[in-house]
Amino acid sequence: MNDRNLIKRASQGDREAFAKVFSEIEGELYRVAYIYVKNRSDALDVVQETALKCLENAHLLRKKDYFRTWAVRIAINCAIDFLRKSGREVSFDGGEYSAPVSKSAESEAISRITLESLLNLLDPSEKSVIVLKYHFGYTFAEISAALKIPLGTAKSVHYRAIKKLRSEDASYE
Repeated sequence: MNDRNLIKRASQGDREAFAKVFSEIEGELYRVAYIYVKNRSDALDVVQETALKCLENAHLLRKKDYFRTWAVRIAINCAIDFLRKSGREVSFDGGEYSAPVSKSAESEAISRITLESLLNLLDPSEKSVIVLKYHFGYTFAEISAALKIPLGTAKSVHYRAIKKLRSEDASYE
């Protein structure tokens, strides 16, 4: 997604350019939404809401290079808003996107339960940083831009979350 001209046209209201740019990241936005809402239908609703908000606010995007991280942040906010409106708790379930840790189904199920229970210990900001870092491979600069927080804050939230996860993981041994 390096076509700055296409992103610029999208931010100026060109719906065709927006559709092209958005379609490139739609799968990633779906995965972000799914991590939060935990089902296909709700994740699709969140992506649709994200598309609408991105289209309505594309003119506010200052740095065209950050379209992807800007859209991911909107998707996270839409997912959290969706959960609040539906009265559900913000939590993480790797679901179909978690990688199996071992070959046995029993071991994989235990790993998934352990991962889910550990991530549910984190507050939403910590969870967002951890998911973006380890599930999507974002750099700290991308996380900072996506979450609209200073780079140092992204790093400290990451450090705090890892420390929390490590201390809790020790209790599983």
